[in-house]
Amino acid sequence: MSLTLLAPEKMLEVIPGEVTIKGTVDTLLNKGMSIRGYRFYKTEVDIPSMRDYELVRWKKGTANLGFHDGSRWRKNAVQANDVTILTRGESSRWYWMNDIEVSHIYISQALMAKVASEIFHKNIDRVFVDHYPIVNDPALSALMGRYEAEVLSEEPGSDLFSQSLEVQLCIHLMRKYIKCDGQEETASRISSARLDALQRYIVTHLSGAISVKDMAAIVDLSPSHFVRVFATVFGVSPHQYVQAQRLKRAERLLSTLRNVPLKAVAMDCGFADQSHMTRLFKERLLMTPKEYRDKHAFSLFGSLTVQ
Repeated sequence: MSLTLLAPEKMLEVIPGEVTIKGTVDTLLNKGMSIRGYRFYKTEVDIPSMRDYELVRWKKGTANLGFHDGSRWRKNAVQANDVTILTRGESSRWYWMNDIEVSHIYISQALMAKVASEIFHKNIDRVFVDHYPIVNDPALSALMGRYEAEVLSEEPGSDLFSQSLEVQLCIHLMRKYIKCDGQEETASRISSARLDALQRYIVTHLSGAISVKDMAAIVDLSPSHFVRVFATVFGVSPHQYVQAQRLKRAERLLSTLRNVPLKAVAMDCGFADQSHMTRLFKERLLMTPKEYRDKHAFSLFGSLTVQ
């Protein structure tokens, strides 16, 4: 595996849909903030860990938006001008039951760090943004709408106005949604003892939800700092590592427990459901769990076909 963070220009490779507003994603690849509009089709999707922070402004909502919080699905009704906030470095899972129209604003780590340092005198490694599936925040939505209008405008001064709105957006996020860790974090790596404790924690908690915050607490780091250090140590994101451990457990169970239903295997390994396990098996092993079991399973008492 390799550490792969989803860049804004790759969004349609993950979510089926089309671009409605070209925006600045392609022209501002190395800038602090960019924007693009989309129409996404009805789907269920696993969104990989993002490279940037992402703000979603809903233009056409849905009465049935699902967000998986790590343990269960949470259903939401979304209205136009509602906002979704996604942190960087942590994956998420969603479904929506009709086509939706949204605009995305992508904020780089560098810009957030600059504002955190200059305005709030904070180290960005000591702050963390949770996923916020839906927030009703008229001020944030208005800032996003104004930013979109200025970025697309050809009026004199629009560039300067857009830059000021970028700072305002970051300030608003830090005031309302970013959590600060009070600890000083100078460690650049995870000690062997804490690394062992972390790996034991992951293995013993695979059947349940394992969040970045939970793992970070084991090694006494803030979530954002933990994500960077973890990638340095393991070469993959925390989510990718946990996902790989779930797959390993599933492979072991499917190879040794032929009479256990696939749904039970998925639950024991911490997958959201059997279909989630099946998708990952197809992606990583190019076969379904049933095909894997048929190829590898054995039984001391003969074969028992499980549907």
